[in-house]
Amino acid sequence: MFKFGFSNENVENETSDESQSECVNWLESREIKPEDVILRNHDHPNVIHCDNYDIKYISDKDIVDTLRHDGPKNDNSVLNAEQNHSDLIPAVYEGGLKIWECTFDLLEFIKNLDLNEKRVLDLGCGGGVVGIYASLKGATTVFQDYNKEVIKSATIPNVFLNNIASNKCRFYYGDWNSFLDLQKQTENKFDFIFTSETIYNVNNYKKILTIFRDLLHKNGEIFLAAKSHYFGVGGGIVQFEDALKKEDVFNHTTHWVCSDGLKRAIIKISLK
Repeated sequence: MFKFGFSNENVENETSDESQSECVNWLESREIKPEDVILRNHDHPNVIHCDNYDIKYISDKDIVDTLRHDGPKNDNSVLNAEQNHSDLIPAVYEGGLKIWECTFDLLEFIKNLDLNEKRVLDLGCGGGVVGIYASLKGATTVFQDYNKEVIKSATIPNVFLNNIASNKCRFYYGDWNSFLDLQKQTENKFDFIFTSETIYNVNNYKKILTIFRDLLHKNGEIFLAAKSHYFGVGGGIVQFEDALKKEDVFNHTTHWVCSDGLKRAIIKISLK
């Protein structure tokens, strides 16, 4: 089991062994309809202030408490990870309940973009705060995360907390390869793809780069927020930039860097 941490503990456990990717069973992607999700009242949600908007979201603690209360009818992957104090169990739980540091960086960075009537993909959305912000600014947004229970218990409830019309959003869970297959059936492409803290596993770089290549509008832009290194998993900014260069279909530039603590950056990516 990996620890998806941001300290330099357990560096010796890093791995980029491709054989691991081959032996795990990734969840097949499926769409979740909002009307199929039971919504509960959350009287005291957390709030992120961004631009002129107050983005409401349910804390990971409240979500875990709800999952415990609901019992075994739920997918137990999130609870298993929480009980093992792990933010990552590859192909089982991919850290979607927490809102990581780079999400706040990305929110601050994109606030000057014109998102009205744009088509946006929030890739690896977790609680969905970036996609929610895009929706509040007039975008039509697709939310994607790995775990079904993250979408059901965090993303969709957060969208409703912010009074966003359900016909402006679609929700998917599962592996990126099968998610790509589903999206290609629509023949629609995205004006913007936003993603943060999603490049920790080098074995998934081919998947995410294929999504970038096949789902981005020819004039679209990708904004990726990430840390320089993810201890215990092996990925990071330098490794991902190398993968971008090898694909030779992207232009990319670093648009923002924070060097306090572990380096964080925002990379702008477009098609050549």
